[in-house]
Formats: sequence, structure tokens, C-alpha cells
Amino acid sequence: MYLKPPRRDCTSAGHIHRAAPFLMLQHVKNTPSNEVYGVVRKVALKQYGHFMMGIARIMNKSITVSGCYGNDGLIMDVDSVPPDAVRLPDHLYAMWAKGGGWNGAGDEGAAMKKWGRETFKC
Repeated sequence: MYLKPPRRDCTSAGHIHRAAPFLMLQHVKNTPSNEVYGVVRKVALKQYGHFMMGIARIMNKSITVSGCYGNDGLIMDVDSVPPDAVRLPDHLYAMWAKGGGWNGAGDEGAAMKKWGRETFKC
């Protein structure tokens, strides 16, 4: 989820590119499911057919991101989170779990964006 209005470009073929600080939700494998972390990186999403995809650099690794929260509205399962990751408040996790999003943010979208902007100073 972009936390600021993204820079937008369009190729001569009509393909869209966007770039801005992007909120990803991550969960460390084999931990309780509600232990979710927010991580922000500048991400450029590019259009591939009907999909918007890009790459985020986290702990010297390239991670493919797509759609809202980096995993088409779902939480990314990772081996570890970076040192600058911030635990998602329980009430936001509950909103996400009941938000009704599909391939994107649900009802929690505005609250998640507000939290991301305040927490990561975007």
C-alpha cells in the first residue's frame, strides 16, 4: 500500500509505473498468526498484464511485491523481519482480518494508511 501519492509514469505502450514509500505486512513463519509487522520501503510497481508488481530491497534481498501490502492484500510470510519493522497493533490486525479485502485493502485501508504514515513518518 502506497503511503504517499506515487510518482506516476506511463510508457508509450500504455504501461503504468508508480513509485513511493510502500507499506508491506510481514509475518515471521512459525510464530503466532497475529504477530504481524509493518515494513516500509520505496517500491516501484510496474504493470505486467493486469498486475502491478515490483521489487523491494529488505536486508540485502530482493523481495517481489504485488498489490496491496506486498502480497495482493495478504500478509507476506518471511523468515525474519528487518530491524526497522514495527509490530502492527492488535486492533489493526483485527480490522485487516475482518476487512473483506480481496486482492487489495478492505475496510481497514484508511486506518492502515494512517498508521503507516504516522509510524514511518511518510
